[in-house]
Amino acid sequence: MMMLKMKNIAGLVLCTLILSASIPLLLGIQETPQTVFGGDMVAVSQVNSTVVLNESMVHTLRNQTNVIAASAEISCFGVISGSPVLIRGVFLDHFLEIEGSWLSSGAVDDISRFAVIGRRLAENTGLGVGDRFLLTGSTVSAMYQLEVSAVFSGGNSEDEMLVPLAYARKMAGLSRDSVLFIRVKTDNQTALVETLQEQEQPVVVTTSAGTVTPINTQLTEEERLQQQLAIKYLDTAQFRASNGSYVSMFVREGASSIKVVVGTFIVLDGALAFIGSSAIVSRAIIERRYEIGIISAVGANRNYIRKIITRDVFLMSVLASFMGVVLGYALAWTVEDQGVLVMFGETIHAVIDPYILTGIFILSVTIHTSSGLVMESTMSKLKPRSLMQETETVGREAQAQPMEELLEVGA
Repeated sequence: MMMLKMKNIAGLVLCTLILSASIPLLLGIQETPQTVFGGDMVAVSQVNSTVVLNESMVHTLRNQTNVIAASAEISCFGVISGSPVLIRGVFLDHFLEIEGSWLSSGAVDDISRFAVIGRRLAENTGLGVGDRFLLTGSTVSAMYQLEVSAVFSGGNSEDEMLVPLAYARKMAGLSRDSVLFIRVKTDNQTALVETLQEQEQPVVVTTSAGTVTPINTQLTEEERLQQQLAIKYLDTAQFRASNGSYVSMFVREGASSIKVVVGTFIVLDGALAFIGSSAIVSRAIIERRYEIGIISAVGANRNYIRKIITRDVFLMSVLASFMGVVLGYALAWTVEDQGVLVMFGETIHAVIDPYILTGIFILSVTIHTSSGLVMESTMSKLKPRSLMQETETVGREAQAQPMEELLEVGA
């Protein structure tokens, strides 16, 4: 147990903390588009802008035995009290049901005119029940002076402002009775698709995994890809009028682009952790080079020394990784709870589950142990006598009397 010191373990804990706190938050950034428009549910959206997705479809879906909950919604961006906010037009009861949310204060007496603010948004803007605010359109001229009717809590949408569909429809410039998408919570996706096929309305179904399925369309896969490319690279009025499911494309394109950035930062985090771990393990080995020199001088071979160093580094890695993962989980949870990381008005929700935590723990142990093996390989190339001589020289220098004191004694 040559290297098991608290300062060494504390250093490795800090390296693990970088991974365990940043990776869940980076994954949360990647999942934000899907969280807004689907979450862990199925999103039904229009196949192109010439075919209206009517709000009446949500009532049909809610009557199906395989549908647990469904919510027709319109999302658009706005600014309230100087903060960017996602405005969501909804049937309030449907939204609260599918989100698992509830009104924590206030009440809604008129379902055709209300403004229900999320708990976290209320904290950030200082708005409460009874406060009045101005809401303007994001794409067309629209202005409403509203009063906060209630505050809702629970779910992943506490950063949002809920308003009636009619208000959001005018803000987004949509036609009468149309919605952007319908979120559906179902226990049988196959049955849901069959139900949508029977209604004969062209729609696009986007699953929580990002899989996109056109229903009741005559488009081939090649034609669908061509239309998506047309929207992406030839964003003209003609193409916007005839092509594309904007919701499904936003989710897929946003997730794909962010995934590249997130992956890059995760690799950089791993590299930083390896560099830091190498420095700490290197220092720990150097501090024990005299003992290593003695063991080598009395006949211990390289494999025996590697075994001792690997054992100590592995034990330090396991202990430090466990502590670092626990502290990282607590830090990520705190950052999310405080709403420090916000993107387009949405708080980043850290992606934390047992599989991710286990993966971070294994990755951390691997990084620390690998750095130990690299440093051990470097040290093992030195001769035992040189190790001991270097240590003795350093010891004599440390014990030597300073020159200033010697001059004072001579005087």
